[in-house]
Amino acid sequence: YLQVLQQFGVGKSEEQTERFFRLSTLIVVDAVLKSSGNAGENKSLNYAVIDIYSKLLPCIVQYMHSASVPEQVPGHRVALLNNIMGVMVRCLLFDYEEKKKKGMNWDQRPWFRLLLNLVVDLNLPNQRYDPIQAGILGVFGSAFHIIQPLVVPGFAFAWLELVSHRSFFPRLLLPKDQKGWNVAHQLLVDLLLFLEPSLRKISLSGAIKKLYEGTLRVLLVLLHDFPSFLAGYHLSLCNVIPENCIQLRNVILSAVPKGMTLPDPFTPNLKIDSLPEISQDPPVLSDILGSLESLRSDLDAFLKDRQRADFVSGLIPRLYKASSKEVDSPRVNALVLYIGIRGIDRLQKSQVHQTLAHTPELEILQKLMELNDHGRYISLNAIANQLRYPSSHTHYFSCVMLFLFSEAKNSAVKEQVTRVLLERLILHRPHPWGLLITFIELIKNQRYQFWSYPFTRCATEIEKVFESVARSCMTPGSQRASIAIVGENGQ
Repeated sequence: YLQVLQQFGVGKSEEQTERFFRLSTLIVVDAVLKSSGNAGENKSLNYAVIDIYSKLLPCIVQYMHSASVPEQVPGHRVALLNNIMGVMVRCLLFDYEEKKKKGMNWDQRPWFRLLLNLVVDLNLPNQRYDPIQAGILGVFGSAFHIIQPLVVPGFAFAWLELVSHRSFFPRLLLPKDQKGWNVAHQLLVDLLLFLEPSLRKISLSGAIKKLYEGTLRVLLVLLHDFPSFLAGYHLSLCNVIPENCIQLRNVILSAVPKGMTLPDPFTPNLKIDSLPEISQDPPVLSDILGSLESLRSDLDAFLKDRQRADFVSGLIPRLYKASSKEVDSPRVNALVLYIGIRGIDRLQKSQVHQTLAHTPELEILQKLMELNDHGRYISLNAIANQLRYPSSHTHYFSCVMLFLFSEAKNSAVKEQVTRVLLERLILHRPHPWGLLITFIELIKNQRYQFWSYPFTRCATEIEKVFESVARSCMTPGSQRASIAIVGENGQ
């Protein structure tokens, strides 16, 4: 049969090849849809035609190539698969748009079945496919990126099932060279970008709730099986998660690279400075500099020797979105992390003992506290996002958060620092290790006089929340002491 196809130019002529795959794909999808009769979408479909067609396509990839020498065969196979997937994606988009224009319901099931069969069959152990495994996964990743939920909302559930399938996503993340991590990261961002507008709303539709639950399950599996992936891309993933999605963000920020054992944060008199991991910089795989392109040269000049003294005074307007007074959250997140990296580098290279105070990095972070309430909340969240597993970043930003609390002249800053930490702790586990360490230090250390501030007892409900968190975050002896302090201040 493959020889017959070749006689008609399939595999040789690009035009004939594209025409064959386009027509055959549309024909088999239409045949499956007609198998349900006129009973509508709830009627079960007969997938026999698609199953047979999806068995043909891997055979074409495997045997029908135009390579003249053996060394060219793998590359030609990947190119042919790319052509097939390109045609299939265009057909899916065409079918979706046509049904949409006509006001008809679009059935995602045949397309899901076809793509799922290909994902499974082309990722089975096969000596012909093994050398091009990365290429095959890359082709599927590109195809899924094109038909992401933002482009084809009606395919969202099938898309999530395909992307998270055991024959695809784990294979992207398993290789030690991490070549598939960029693809996996892009697809995860695609999913979160689709959910983001809906998650900002208080009320969610039933469909979005189910999609959110599926997303949360995928992230929990990644947290368990591939924590280094989540930890490496924490910045860009948090950039596409709304501020009100605290649980989702906690899952990502709780990722600890495999092989690292976390010290118990509730250990009495735990010396954070003495932990060997505190001097190690965590890997950051997200793009930090992209969001800072417009202000990086001035920022670097100021951090180097405080050149451009007017940089800090003019910083806040440069953090707004274009033609808006709204703070650009991804830019602030990138700025905070970049400042932290530079600040850590300064402290490590310093010949004399140097503290956070009076450094240019801290001057910028203190300037962020002059933003309006929402902007300040975004900035404090950006700092809290770095309170993760034991590392130089966690230690630095923990000190920054505590410094901002203790040195703030505005009580609103102290209250917002408390809010940012507390709202992440009152949820179900997991909780980032650095977050626990910072909050325990804040409520235990008498230097901060945490329990003396009115916002800790402004209402009975709030006071009970603080007492509950104090009980869960402290050792038994410290619990009694802190609760006694609460009682004294509340009298």
